[in-house]
Amino acid sequence: MSQIEITPEIFTADYVGRPGRRTFYLQARAASGSVSLLAEKQQVEALAEKLRELLVIVDGSDTITKSTAQRDPALAMEPEEPEGRVGTIGLAYEEDNDRVLVVVQPVSEEPETDDPAEPEGGFRFVLRRDQVRAFVLHSEAVVAEGRPLCRLCGLPMDPDGHACPASNGHRPTS
Repeated sequence: MSQIEITPEIFTADYVGRPGRRTFYLQARAASGSVSLLAEKQQVEALAEKLRELLVIVDGSDTITKSTAQRDPALAMEPEEPEGRVGTIGLAYEEDNDRVLVVVQPVSEEPETDDPAEPEGGFRFVLRRDQVRAFVLHSEAVVAEGRPLCRLCGLPMDPDGHACPASNGHRPTS
Protein backbone atom coordinates (compact mmCIF):
# COMPACT_ATOMS: atom_id res chain seq x y z
CA MET A 1 0.00 0.00 0.00
CA SER A 2 1.49 3.36 -0.94
CA GLN A 3 1.22 6.55 1.03
CA ILE A 4 -1.45 8.99 -0.16
CA GLU A 5 -0.51 12.68 -0.13
CA ILE A 6 -3.34 15.14 0.41
CA THR A 7 -3.19 18.92 0.46
CA PRO A 8 -6.55 19.55 2.12
CA GLU A 9 -8.60 22.70 2.18
CA ILE A 10 -9.99 21.55 5.56
CA PHE A 11 -8.10 19.54 8.19
CA THR A 12 -10.13 18.92 11.32
CA ALA A 13 -10.92 16.72 14.28
CA ASP A 14 -14.35 16.18 15.76
CA TYR A 15 -16.52 13.55 17.36
CA VAL A 16 -19.95 11.98 17.27
CA GLY A 17 -21.84 10.79 20.34
CA ARG A 18 -22.34 12.11 23.84
CA PRO A 19 -19.59 12.65 26.41
CA GLY A 20 -18.38 9.35 27.75
CA ARG A 21 -19.44 7.59 24.54
CA ARG A 22 -17.79 9.81 21.93
CA THR A 23 -16.07 8.53 18.81
CA PHE A 24 -13.34 10.85 17.54
CA TYR A 25 -12.26 11.35 13.95
CA LEU A 26 -9.55 13.14 12.00
CA GLN A 27 -10.83 14.39 8.67
CA ALA A 28 -9.20 16.04 5.65
CA ARG A 29 -11.26 17.49 2.81
CA ALA A 30 -9.87 18.53 -0.55
CA ALA A 31 -11.40 19.19 -3.96
CA SER A 32 -10.32 15.68 -4.97
CA GLY A 33 -12.19 14.04 -2.08
CA SER A 34 -12.02 13.51 1.64
CA VAL A 35 -10.52 11.11 4.15
CA SER A 36 -11.86 10.30 7.62
CA LEU A 37 -9.97 8.25 10.17
CA LEU A 38 -11.11 6.99 13.56
CA ALA A 39 -8.95 8.37 16.35
CA GLU A 40 -8.67 8.17 20.11
CA LYS A 41 -9.38 11.31 22.12
CA GLN A 42 -5.81 11.16 23.44
CA GLN A 43 -4.45 11.07 19.88
CA VAL A 44 -6.40 14.20 18.94
CA GLU A 45 -5.26 15.90 22.14
CA ALA A 46 -1.60 14.94 21.62
CA LEU A 47 -1.67 15.95 17.94
CA ALA A 48 -3.05 19.40 18.83
CA GLU A 49 -0.45 19.80 21.60
CA LYS A 50 2.50 18.81 19.38
CA LEU A 51 1.28 20.97 16.48
CA ARG A 52 1.03 23.91 18.89
CA GLU A 53 4.63 23.26 19.96
CA LEU A 54 5.75 23.01 16.33
CA LEU A 55 4.16 26.39 15.48
CA VAL A 56 6.00 28.03 18.38
CA ILE A 57 9.31 26.42 17.38
CA VAL A 58 8.92 27.67 13.80
CA ASP A 59 7.91 31.17 14.93
CA GLY A 60 8.17 32.12 18.60
CA SER A 61 5.79 35.04 18.06
CA ASP A 62 3.04 32.92 16.46
CA THR A 63 -0.44 34.10 17.45
CA ILE A 64 -1.20 30.58 18.77
CA THR A 65 0.53 31.63 22.01
CA LYS A 66 -2.17 34.26 22.69
CA SER A 67 -5.20 32.54 21.16
CA THR A 68 -8.04 30.87 23.02
CA ALA A 69 -9.32 27.45 22.02
CA GLN A 70 -12.79 27.52 20.48
CA ARG A 71 -14.83 25.56 17.99
CA ASP A 72 -14.70 26.81 14.42
CA PRO A 73 -17.96 26.14 12.53
CA ALA A 74 -15.96 25.94 9.29
CA LEU A 75 -14.17 22.90 10.74
CA ALA A 76 -17.31 20.92 11.54
CA MET A 77 -16.94 17.31 10.49
CA GLU A 78 -18.89 15.99 7.53
CA PRO A 79 -20.18 12.47 8.28
CA GLU A 80 -18.62 9.72 6.18
CA GLU A 81 -17.35 6.18 6.55
CA PRO A 82 -13.83 6.10 8.04
CA GLU A 83 -10.94 4.73 5.98
CA GLY A 84 -9.35 3.16 9.03
CA ARG A 85 -8.10 3.83 12.54
CA VAL A 86 -5.20 6.14 13.36
CA GLY A 87 -2.15 4.19 14.46
CA THR A 88 0.97 6.34 14.52
CA ILE A 89 1.29 10.02 13.75
CA GLY A 90 4.42 11.81 12.59
CA LEU A 91 5.07 15.53 12.21
CA ALA A 92 7.56 17.48 10.14
CA TYR A 93 8.11 21.02 8.93
CA GLU A 94 9.22 21.81 5.36
CA GLU A 95 11.07 25.09 5.71
CA ASP A 96 11.46 25.61 1.94
CA ASN A 97 7.69 25.49 1.36
CA ASP A 98 6.61 26.72 4.81
CA ARG A 99 4.38 23.65 5.17
CA VAL A 100 3.62 21.35 8.07
CA LEU A 101 3.42 17.63 7.32
CA VAL A 102 1.18 15.34 9.33
CA VAL A 103 1.81 11.71 8.45
CA VAL A 104 -0.80 9.25 9.70
CA GLN A 105 -0.16 5.54 9.61
CA PRO A 106 -3.41 3.61 10.11
CA VAL A 107 -3.56 0.53 12.28
CA SER A 108 -3.10 -2.40 9.94
CA GLU A 109 -5.34 -5.45 10.00
CA GLU A 110 -2.80 -7.33 7.88
CA PRO A 111 0.32 -8.93 9.34
CA GLU A 112 3.37 -6.69 9.06
CA THR A 113 6.08 -7.56 6.58
CA ASP A 114 9.75 -6.86 7.05
CA ASP A 115 10.24 -6.22 3.34
CA PRO A 116 11.82 -2.75 3.01
CA ALA A 117 10.94 -2.73 -0.69
CA GLU A 118 7.23 -2.68 0.14
CA PRO A 119 6.06 0.97 0.19
CA GLU A 120 4.72 2.45 3.37
CA GLY A 121 0.97 3.05 3.52
CA GLY A 122 -0.97 5.78 5.18
CA PHE A 123 -1.70 9.42 4.58
CA ARG A 124 0.52 12.47 4.31
CA PHE A 125 -1.33 15.74 4.91
CA VAL A 126 0.43 18.88 3.69
CA LEU A 127 -0.83 21.87 5.67
CA ARG A 128 -0.30 25.61 5.76
CA ARG A 129 0.49 27.14 9.16
CA ASP A 130 -2.89 28.93 9.31
CA GLN A 131 -4.60 25.54 8.84
CA VAL A 132 -2.51 24.07 11.64
CA ARG A 133 -3.37 27.01 13.92
CA ALA A 134 -7.11 26.59 13.19
CA PHE A 135 -6.85 22.82 13.76
CA VAL A 136 -5.12 23.28 17.13
CA LEU A 137 -7.62 25.80 18.48
CA HIS A 138 -10.62 23.83 17.21
CA SER A 139 -9.30 20.47 18.45
CA GLU A 140 -8.46 21.77 21.91
CA ALA A 141 -12.05 23.02 22.23
CA VAL A 142 -13.48 19.73 20.92
CA VAL A 143 -11.46 17.65 23.39
CA ALA A 144 -12.46 19.94 26.27
CA GLU A 145 -16.17 19.33 25.59
CA GLY A 146 -16.00 16.01 27.42
CA ARG A 147 -17.27 15.02 30.81
CA PRO A 148 -16.30 17.21 33.75
CA LEU A 149 -13.46 15.92 35.89
CA CYS A 150 -13.99 15.00 39.53
CA ARG A 151 -12.25 17.56 41.73
CA LEU A 152 -11.20 14.83 44.19
CA CYS A 153 -9.76 12.11 41.94
CA GLY A 154 -9.47 13.75 38.51
CA LEU A 155 -11.48 11.02 36.74
CA PRO A 156 -14.30 11.91 34.33
CA MET A 157 -17.79 12.00 35.85
CA ASP A 158 -20.96 10.78 34.16
CA PRO A 159 -24.06 13.01 34.37
CA ASP A 160 -25.24 10.92 37.34
CA GLY A 161 -21.83 11.15 39.08
CA HIS A 162 -19.33 8.37 39.65
CA ALA A 163 -17.93 6.08 42.30
CA CYS A 164 -14.97 8.22 43.29
CA PRO A 165 -11.97 6.22 44.50
CA ALA A 166 -10.95 9.21 46.66
CA SER A 167 -14.20 8.93 48.64
CA ASN A 168 -14.40 5.12 48.80
CA GLY A 169 -17.40 5.19 46.45
CA HIS A 170 -19.53 7.39 48.71
CA ARG A 171 -21.56 10.09 47.08
CA PRO A 172 -22.61 13.29 48.77
CA THR A 173 -26.28 13.47 49.67
CA SER A 174 -27.97 16.47 48.13
